[in-house]
Amino acid sequence: MPASPFRSSILSDRRAAADKLIAQRTRELSALELRWRREKAARRQRLYMTRIQATRNNIVSWQDYIAQGCPRVANATTLV
Repeated sequence: MPASPFRSSILSDRRAAADKLIAQRTRELSALELRWRREKAARRQRLYMTRIQATRNNIVSWQDYIAQGCPRVANATTLV
């Protein structure tokens, strides 16, 4: 299994991985919002809204990681 880029001692690798994850989550968010708008059933709309909020929170957490200077995480398991 390849090592997580967040274990890297090279700052640019960690920053690139975080940027890539933000871009991926942003695409996921757009798709979820589209599904939410098209959904008729209230129960499924609530489910989509929960997933949308979780995805937004994930994006914010990665933006915070970048704002903190992309610290190295020695035991990171997140892959891009």
